[in-house]
Amino acid sequence: MWASKSIVVTPQRTSGLQRLPYEIMAYIVKYLDLEDIFILSLCSRHFQYLVREERFCKTLINMKASHTIEADEARRSGQFARALRRVAKRRQALSQASPYVVGIVGVADTYEYIRGILCYIIESRPQRWLRILDLHGSASHEIVVDIPALIREAVPRSAKSRKYKFRVLYHSNGITSCLFSFALPTTENWLLIFQAEEKKIVSQFRLDSTAKIFVRNNKEFLYFGTHSEEGADGFKYWVLTGFRIEDRFWFPRKMHLTSVVGYDIGTTVCFEIIDNYFYGLSNQTDFEFRETDWISYYHCFRFPLHDPDRNNIQIMQKNKSWRRKHAEGPIDDRWGFLKLEKEEASGKINIIESRKEWLAGKSGSRRTYYITKVLFDSPESAGEENHTAIGASRASNRGVRVGNNPVDSDVPVREPENVHPGDDSSTTPAFTRSQTHLRSYQRCSNTYLDLVDDNSGGSTGRHLRLRTGHRKPKQQPLGTLLASNENIDFDEYMKQCYHPNEIYFWPPEQDQNQQLLDKIYKVLNPPGYLGSITAFSDERSLVYGTGEDADGPKVLIYVSFDPAARLSGMLREGYILSSQHNEMASQSYSLAAQASGTTKRFEDIIAEDTGKGKGKVIGDGPLPSYISNPPDPEPVSADCKPWAWLEKAMHRDPGFTGTLFTFAH
Repeated sequence: MWASKSIVVTPQRTSGLQRLPYEIMAYIVKYLDLEDIFILSLCSRHFQYLVREERFCKTLINMKASHTIEADEARRSGQFARALRRVAKRRQALSQASPYVVGIVGVADTYEYIRGILCYIIESRPQRWLRILDLHGSASHEIVVDIPALIREAVPRSAKSRKYKFRVLYHSNGITSCLFSFALPTTENWLLIFQAEEKKIVSQFRLDSTAKIFVRNNKEFLYFGTHSEEGADGFKYWVLTGFRIEDRFWFPRKMHLTSVVGYDIGTTVCFEIIDNYFYGLSNQTDFEFRETDWISYYHCFRFPLHDPDRNNIQIMQKNKSWRRKHAEGPIDDRWGFLKLEKEEASGKINIIESRKEWLAGKSGSRRTYYITKVLFDSPESAGEENHTAIGASRASNRGVRVGNNPVDSDVPVREPENVHPGDDSSTTPAFTRSQTHLRSYQRCSNTYLDLVDDNSGGSTGRHLRLRTGHRKPKQQPLGTLLASNENIDFDEYMKQCYHPNEIYFWPPEQDQNQQLLDKIYKVLNPPGYLGSITAFSDERSLVYGTGEDADGPKVLIYVSFDPAARLSGMLREGYILSSQHNEMASQSYSLAAQASGTTKRFEDIIAEDTGKGKGKVIGDGPLPSYISNPPDPEPVSADCKPWAWLEKAMHRDPGFTGTLFTFAH
């Protein structure tokens, strides 16, 4: 006879948050960043719907990341949950310097990396090829342009000239702009605009000057500018020329930007096409340096692309474009950069400037990243006033005070969210300007990113590493911060608002998978190419070229923080995370990894470059839904060879010795 036993089942308790209704959780996460929502979803299976439920994620994407590539793809595919996870992982990977993909993607003599498109030229005479590879789109094929064949068709009389120069200026929306120069007998400079994928030459334009030439375009309009207009005062100014792509119409009138001071694009001036406007920006307002206590302003303007008329120009007013005052201290111009960037959440435009300053009252210098919102008055209220401002004397924009009266009353109060302090003289290890090959800042992640040559560990030769500084706001009750107290030091106020920067380095000095780590260091520092470095970056990746000298061939290294990046031929491994420099260990990332079930290190060691071994190789099978399958390469006839065709990317060529790694976080 069986004895009866009573079994008492104790119900598992759930936290208060887990018991909250769906609608209340939706109200709570509205005040969280996407990264915090993603980390919250890893804490419990009860919160997985935050990053899995399509309707819920659609609302969050439209609210917090509507102006991202991920959001655009989600609107086409309907996969909003995937887009949310991708945005959160990308921002987290960037802020903590832990990329998903790293590898050598090509060898080139010159190159440009523009909005995820790599355009690089191989000068193997008599063959000169321009190759165009979509890295953001994880393309496995690239467009190849036969440069001699292209210029023979575009400028037939240049065929007799054997010596010429050809370089890429810009690429966007499938349209490539290049500068072509030859001498027969006098030097001629041409702007060539073409669509390589369609084998179509859009236009060729003979240039009067190439001084500081730049090009910007979208699908409908193209503008190029040169720093070539000389005024009565002896200084040179920028001149813009517009082009309507659809009907191949060059606007008859040029735009003379006599009020734009500065000539170094990316440092003192910036030009961009954003949405349906052409934007111009300068952080200088006077050609002459004046030894006086002045206030500096940004000069920012825009005009509609379809109508480049002086009457349509909008200019930021002085009360909205304040930059700094001279009393704040001198600036080391070698470290500065200037750019215009669209916010991923709201689509608003921000001015982002980096300055290394010896701030008044401080013992050393400090790098600081400043954000200023771009605000214009309505066209109806700005028309006549802006037109007058263009032709007015530059003295009105100098901000030079009259007499010796104090100017502090005219200085607006900076908001802590728009000032991100970076390295100062106490930062260790300290990197010189010659050791810092890339300097960038991403507002979406509150992170600055450097590519540094770190020999602090006693290693010989070059030791390139990624270095990021990320800050997080403090959670304090409303009203505890003394924002309105004029007596409080601004740096102390910043410390009340934000935690100190979390500094990350990648790759780490040591790792459990040391053999894989050594291979990664060889990819980042390719033997035989340890000379000059040029680098470009955006919010999801960076590309840098390294060679023995500035004029020789360069190896192109690609680093991506996008978890969706997928290039054929990559060796998929476990993860090698960054090391945190300060005393706080990288616990937040490790805890998230544990919650997601990825705490086990991938211990299999990859084989040599043959691709054999335990590492999984991403092959040429079906691509995921977020990548479109490329068309098959078109057969090229030896008798009638076009000037552009499609072929496998260089990194997929069996004869290419490059290596690609991808990591699972």
